[in-house]
Amino acid sequence: MRAGKGPLISFIAIPLRLDKGFLQRCDGPEAVLSLVRVMANTPRGSWVGCPNFGLRDLLEQGNTRSEKAQLAKDEINRVFEDLGITNFRVEAVTRDSLSGAEVSQWTITLSSAAEPGKTFSVGFDSNSR
Repeated sequence: MRAGKGPLISFIAIPLRLDKGFLQRCDGPEAVLSLVRVMANTPRGSWVGCPNFGLRDLLEQGNTRSEKAQLAKDEINRVFEDLGITNFRVEAVTRDSLSGAEVSQWTITLSSAAEPGKTFSVGFDSNSR
């Protein structure tokens, strides 16, 4: 939660996009999925503003240890809480590639508190840095 302020209501796309000199707004799911993609490519602890931010190391370990997917889900939800993102939760982190594959493929699925039963997914691979 941001100090002294409520949760962020308007989302700004991450990475930030400019449109005619202004920051471009996007819908909530798109912004949160973009944030998750950034987290997947960031080493844990590399952002001072949120020490738990970053999943790269954890997902790389997930190539050999299946319980890391559940830990990644818990970590993303913890970061959402730290950042005041209360309208989305991670439902699943799934490795789509076979164990031992050179490039790991992942899917992260979000659920929306505003629209129960509705989910949003983002897929990426370990080479998308």
